[in-house]
Amino acid sequence: MLLSLPVLLGILISPANSQLLFPVNSAQTPFEAPLRDCSGKAGRRWNVARPPRVAIVGAGAGGSSAAYFLRHFGDLKGAGLETEVTVYDQSDYVGGRATVIWPWNDDPFTSPRNTSDFPVELGASIFVSANRNLQKARKVFDLAEDAYGGEEGGMAIWDGERFVLEEEKLGWSWWQKAKLIWRYGRSPFTVRSLVQKTVADFVSLYSLEFVSRGAFTSVSNFTAITGLQEPASLHADEFFGKQGVADLFTNEIISAATQVNYGTPIHRLHGVGALVSLAATGAVSVRGGNRQIFENFVGRSGARLRLGDNARVQSILKLDAPRSGRAQWVVRTVSGVGSGTYDAVILAAPFHQTGIQMVNSLAPSRIPKQPYVPLYVSFIMTNASAPQASYFGLPDKTVMPVEIFGTFTTSSSSKPTFNSLNYLRALSPEASARLGEGTFHIVKMFSDRPLEADMLDDLFGQGNVAKMVVKRWLAYPKLEPVTKEDDFAPVRPDEGLYYPNSFERLISTMETATVSSFNAVSLLLNDFFGYVPPTSWAEWDNV
Repeated sequence: MLLSLPVLLGILISPANSQLLFPVNSAQTPFEAPLRDCSGKAGRRWNVARPPRVAIVGAGAGGSSAAYFLRHFGDLKGAGLETEVTVYDQSDYVGGRATVIWPWNDDPFTSPRNTSDFPVELGASIFVSANRNLQKARKVFDLAEDAYGGEEGGMAIWDGERFVLEEEKLGWSWWQKAKLIWRYGRSPFTVRSLVQKTVADFVSLYSLEFVSRGAFTSVSNFTAITGLQEPASLHADEFFGKQGVADLFTNEIISAATQVNYGTPIHRLHGVGALVSLAATGAVSVRGGNRQIFENFVGRSGARLRLGDNARVQSILKLDAPRSGRAQWVVRTVSGVGSGTYDAVILAAPFHQTGIQMVNSLAPSRIPKQPYVPLYVSFIMTNASAPQASYFGLPDKTVMPVEIFGTFTTSSSSKPTFNSLNYLRALSPEASARLGEGTFHIVKMFSDRPLEADMLDDLFGQGNVAKMVVKRWLAYPKLEPVTKEDDFAPVRPDEGLYYPNSFERLISTMETATVSSFNAVSLLLNDFFGYVPPTSWAEWDNV
């Protein structure tokens, strides 16, 4: 998740501390109506003297944590769960969609020397107290925590014509809160109850009683036992309407949250995506970059790490299993360097974005094509202390907010020109001096198209923008409603092949990537050794 709507949702929603998350679940859990399992076979138990060789494709949150979890289980005394792991990633860094930037620097991807300015998140920016894997990892790896936020100032929601909601610079007074209740009625309280219940259900899934029942192969089965089938099957506006939430609140508040968290208005994503967006309060990050968590996952896993374009996986060939053994997999890189034969593959990247040719496997037919939302993340270096009031049709002396979120679902005839704007912080005098006169600020903006220079001049004032750095991400899946089981990819699309990214179709966050990888690792260990973890890693003692 790239940005939160912290102040407003903290006032109106106040969920139980957090963004949604989910742990592993049992494929053997009874259901009122069992769903068809389209996954591949588990294969024979491991009966070879050497440890199984595992290839992990992708070194983001999912792949890096999978390598660490395999090492964790391999280190259990007397368990016999050792594996030999190799991690591949075509990027030259570990972290995937979690990485940092120094946008004021000549080379924004290289840390400047002798600077007191920390980098800013280019990709996934936040996690919260209930994200137990990430919180535990931060503590185990002794990484400093920063409260996520921006410069002091007001916040507003903009529909392209007017601010439909605005926070005063000094905060939310009792009178402002009363006006909000007058405007939205009981809708904030209805939504708060929905979010609190869902978060509480998910947090309970970390328990020993739940996790010890084993891993699951079907995300459809997961939604069936967590009560997510209905919100996952409906567009968010329809789902909240059925719960009695007023259209005004949905179109102004919930839509702003889904637009900034998933780049999608409420009538284009499912209800689970909206619930996740509304639960993104209490945000924190790792000082110096969240990717340090994932670097530590890989670094402490003991896995072989192959990075860069030469390590890009070109093809994966399945070798049919002999009568008394298991299928093997040949992983080939574009350069041939690092190619090898493995007993299992964890594909921890969106399959259809990888360009990998899968040979002699039914996996491609079992992994539905998943479109992703393109998002432009722009960093503007400006000496304007706030946006220009004139850009929003306001008098010049108006005290302007420094956080602005766009909502695209009101009756406004003009739509916002960006999804969000956030003044992150002022640069140090040394960094500012390199850009021009005055104090420069880092402003982070999201949009669905590149921002034009003329628009930035109007927004910040002629000549007030010294530099802009832009990154286009395929940031998150398009979370259209899930109406049939085959909308989800199986966790095990073929024998010895595991696909933790199947969960992104339901929820896409850093935390859920680590938990889905734990589920994939649990499934692999059950297939190879008949082992079922007694608890989630987050609840494991003395780790």
